[in-house]
Amino acid sequence: MTDITRHVRRGLLALSVAAALAGCHSTPRQDMSRLSAPAQDYLLITSYFMAEGGMVSRLQDGGLSGQQVYDMATALKYGKSMLLAALTKPSGRARRDGQRAVELMVACTNQPDPSTFPGGTPARCLPAGFVGPDAKKGQARPQSATPTPGR
Repeated sequence: MTDITRHVRRGLLALSVAAALAGCHSTPRQDMSRLSAPAQDYLLITSYFMAEGGMVSRLQDGGLSGQQVYDMATALKYGKSMLLAALTKPSGRARRDGQRAVELMVACTNQPDPSTFPGGTPARCLPAGFVGPDAKKGQARPQSATPTPGR
């Protein structure tokens, strides 16, 4: 009889854990819009500096192509400009743009090492058609690894 009670208790415990986990997954996603404006700004600043630290660490590790370094620098400048825009003229849209910029920085930090792609190049972390904050200033593009003809 003791064995049956033990099995029933274990089964009920497993069932309650499964129900609790299912309950956690069914709750709606909490977003920053429910927080006060200063709390949203604090979280945006904190996440920006964490993403910036991740980028610096990834750059120090090395093993990146010139294009990847350029993309990381572009994402960093874009993130900084979006953060400043969100702090100088706070609005819901500015904060969402800041969040997207931080997400872009994290995506560029998570780029794979080009040596793992023999004969190919990894996909860029910047979306197609992305125009960075200094596009009008004529920022130089990274030079390709192949020499240009005629030089």
